[in-house]
Amino acid sequence: MAVPPLERYVAIDCETVRVRSGQVLAKVGIVDHAGSVLLESFVFVHPLNIVDWLTDITGIRPGDLDGAPTFETIQPKIKALLEGKIVVGHALWNDLAIVKHRHPYEDMRDTSLYHPLRRLVSVEREGDQPSLKRVTKAVLGREVQEGYHCPVEDARSTMAVFMHVREQYELDLLEGKECVAGLPRSFAQWYW
Repeated sequence: MAVPPLERYVAIDCETVRVRSGQVLAKVGIVDHAGSVLLESFVFVHPLNIVDWLTDITGIRPGDLDGAPTFETIQPKIKALLEGKIVVGHALWNDLAIVKHRHPYEDMRDTSLYHPLRRLVSVEREGDQPSLKRVTKAVLGREVQEGYHCPVEDARSTMAVFMHVREQYELDLLEGKECVAGLPRSFAQWYW
């Protein structure tokens, strides 16, 4: 079996706001293998339900979500873009959980779980996750997330990191190597 064609890969990243019951999707970015934007959208959350905008992380402020599509409107678009694709992400389980999308495990590539990337930034212990910021700096030699987190910028960075190791990652998987760390058990429901 050969390395999958580039057109099969998409990367996703999500930003959230906190509501009483936890965190919900507030902005999503999906890019293709070349970093071209397939989807970038705020997602409406009623401001009276938001208990923390997480502005210091995401830059999302009151008013940003006004007029944005609802989760019920945007989720089918997200699912359609991920369907049949190899989904690339960094701590991908967080993004899949927040968009409520189950995806075949064999069609996911997580840059936070790939052992060679983890070793590169000295993260060896199961359960610990390297930050996208550290991995991007180590692999690409550039900064990311210097201000607020932007889902498109983070998805592009994740895809660029993945493309740097893609051939070896795919070869390791094809050869059945133990090349991926375990994912948090509480998020296993989003992988099948």
